[in-house]
Amino acid sequence: MIRQIVVDETGKLSAARVLLVLSLAFAAVIIVADSLLWATVPNAAYALLGTIFTGLLAWTAGPRIAQYFGPQVGAVASGIGAALVREPRRPELLDNDPAFADDER
Repeated sequence: MIRQIVVDETGKLSAARVLLVLSLAFAAVIIVADSLLWATVPNAAYALLGTIFTGLLAWTAGPRIAQYFGPQVGAVASGIGAALVREPRRPELLDNDPAFADDER
């Protein structure tokens, strides 16, 4: 079962997935050992482990996420761009305004 987790779509070992599984296993061991034995691991170490985990998760899932969400983000951006088209400026004084005076001679 672990082999299915660490291989990519082509059936080859994925470095990102292997590192992700190893970091998660290491974090699980550290958390259990810290809660049962030491209780001295500083919070900064857990923050560092979380940062590493987030980076590995982005490395693992990033291309797939970009493949699916990229076109949607592009469509939203083009919709926003189409809505921001400037309309022609209206003159400050229209010819049906009472203050309008026709100066043409």
